Amino acid sequence: PELRSDFTITAWIALGAYPWNWAPIIAQENTISLNSNLDSYYWPYDILVNSPKDGFYFGVSPEGYLGFMLGTNKGWVICKSEEKLPLRKWVHVAAVFRRQTGIELYINGKKEGEKAGRYLFFQAKEEPLRIGMNREKREPAYPVRPFATLACWYSFDGMMDEIKILGEALPKEEIASSFRAELPKNEPELPARIMPSGPEGPGKFGAYYTTLNYYPEWDRLWPVAKDADVVVQFDNSPVRVVFWRGTRYSPVWVMDKMYLMADQSIENFTDQDGCQEHMLDYQCQFSHVRIVENTEARVVVHWRYSPVSANGARSQVDPISGWPDWVDEYYTFYPDQVGVRKVILHTKADEIIDYPHPDNIIPLCHPGQTPEDVIDLRALTLMNLKGKTKTYDWHSGPPKIDNEKGEYLHFGDQPEEKPIVLMINFKSRYKPYEIFETGCRVRIYGIEYRGGISHFPWWNHWPVAQIPSDGRYCLAPDRASHFCLAWSDPPPHKGEANTFWWAWIYGATDKPVESLLPLAKSWINPPEMKVISQGYKSSGYDMTQRAYVISKVVKKVRPLSLELVPAANATLYNPAIYIKNWGESKLLLKSGQETLTRNKYRAGYVRRPERTDLVIWLKMEAKKPVKITVVPE
Repeated sequence: PELRSDFTITAWIALGAYPWNWAPIIAQENTISLNSNLDSYYWPYDILVNSPKDGFYFGVSPEGYLGFMLGTNKGWVICKSEEKLPLRKWVHVAAVFRRQTGIELYINGKKEGEKAGRYLFFQAKEEPLRIGMNREKREPAYPVRPFATLACWYSFDGMMDEIKILGEALPKEEIASSFRAELPKNEPELPARIMPSGPEGPGKFGAYYTTLNYYPEWDRLWPVAKDADVVVQFDNSPVRVVFWRGTRYSPVWVMDKMYLMADQSIENFTDQDGCQEHMLDYQCQFSHVRIVENTEARVVVHWRYSPVSANGARSQVDPISGWPDWVDEYYTFYPDQVGVRKVILHTKADEIIDYPHPDNIIPLCHPGQTPEDVIDLRALTLMNLKGKTKTYDWHSGPPKIDNEKGEYLHFGDQPEEKPIVLMINFKSRYKPYEIFETGCRVRIYGIEYRGGISHFPWWNHWPVAQIPSDGRYCLAPDRASHFCLAWSDPPPHKGEANTFWWAWIYGATDKPVESLLPLAKSWINPPEMKVISQGYKSSGYDMTQRAYVISKVVKKVRPLSLELVPAANATLYNPAIYIKNWGESKLLLKSGQETLTRNKYRAGYVRRPERTDLVIWLKMEAKKPVKITVVPE
């Protein structure tokens, strides 16, 4: 339409989330953004000096304010509301321009902003009217690192109705009257967005392929068929583990109140590209997941990915072969709600120095949640092998560790004094935890913290988001988001060829942190295994599986007898035994002279092209030696 000196625009809108940067309700303008990732400015504050500045823009700011902008004889004029727009509610919005007096903004019939002045409006007649989307790619606002946040397409997130452009300046009484007369009877069909986590409540222990849906508009972005995701469930527990596209398949431990505990991947960083990690693979081009083992005794899930930056740069690319870093991660879960994570980095790097930080303590927030909603401000409890504990408090922001030897020292510098258990104090019955080797460094995450927003560093460029950014600060709890408590740097191990590996334990419990000490000791200092029977060869304890590994080296299946001998001040805790080449024979299991019933152990067969292996998990705690006999039937 041809707009003259005075005009009015009205609409009904309902926001699902605030936009990444300004998004139009309706616009007709021709400004050109600099879109430079070399500075922290973004549209409309980075419009090129020689850009045309004609037209109008009626939209929503990244903070959630209503705004109206005009190209005038005095340049590009911006007017914003004083109040933020609510989410998931119908709102009547109006912008009025009068050449003699300026701009007025109305929300639900009430004036909420104005820009006084006398302006001559220049219409961008050659531009089409645009509803819901900008005329060009534009940078998301509030980046952590502007050089690693790129301009992109995004849109108004929500619903619109009854958009009107009127060739006159409506008086405030008429705007208020229209609001009252047209007020919708029903709330918009914008239900709360909850990140999917599989079926609630206890399930049957095992791993399951499924496709987890978030909300329709997000789901339609993904060209996937069924079975795109994986869920692991545990008997008699609401806790589960989810490998979902929305987190780039990084596993998430789900607590009883649907509180979510995630983690970092192998990560690199360069001053040119920023972070290189799984979080930035927002289409999962280099990330996938599959179930490797799925028996009643244990589950193994394989996650493979390649770290990537916001601009698509890959990590440590070999100049000759062209291969970048790739990572294989294996998650081994047992019926006692304990999982072991093994990270294998394939790299041409000769050594590991400060890179790659494979572990961060990262809880997630559903849209509508703040960090304070899901976690106690006494957020993190550490424990060492002596059973000594320390809980850190975020009431004044990230706590500072003040001691002579720096940020890694929590109890002392001897191996038995180093923290090996971290419990995350969610406001739920079950709380997630991690267990590390004694060489692990634990540092409180204090960077990128903004007082007044949250007690914790808090971002929303991951999970779920589809923007090319390695960091965007949260302004409100409108989107899925994450925050961080600590870096945990488990010690790296040199593997075969060009590989390094790490391993540590995850789990969830409704018991005090002290109850985890037997599990921690049994993994860090496992009981010695003595194989008594002939025809079997021991490979010892594999901490990356949390299992004793034995191979049958004769053709005939014979009874296997072994003894597990706990070290002094240690405990045998729910051991697992993996027997290679066992075959298809059924078994009878004895502990000493007692024949064990199936409620005291689980057994499963792992079938491979060349052999069938047997895995046994025992529900057992002991401080004295235990003799185990596996009898074929």
